[in-house]
Amino acid sequence: MKDNFKDWFANLPAIPGLLACGVRRPNGKCGGFGDEKFYPIEKIEELLNNFPGLHEPLAAAELAPRWSTWAFEYGRLRYVPRSDRWLLMLLVAPDTEAEKNLDLLSAEFAEGKLK
Repeated sequence: MKDNFKDWFANLPAIPGLLACGVRRPNGKCGGFGDEKFYPIEKIEELLNNFPGLHEPLAAAELAPRWSTWAFEYGRLRYVPRSDRWLLMLLVAPDTEAEKNLDLLSAEFAEGKLK
């Protein structure tokens, strides 16, 4: 990972309303941040590792969306896959700065401008 991506990713937890975030590298290694009680790294890794099983068949059939978002009572869970097999996961609380910037953060990662 390049330094500007590391800096960008390291600054995500400072965004008000970001509950958890994680990244999965093409080699399958994961890293992330989250509240240790509700979103420990093991849970973040599980969420990151389960997504490709859903996304890859859709991508192979050219039916995959740009990113995938699930809304639930406590917020939104977003996955942002890239063609180079990097994957970003963001979990945000409703009506927060993190939720308002979800599309911007997703686009920054998806467009690869952080290399």
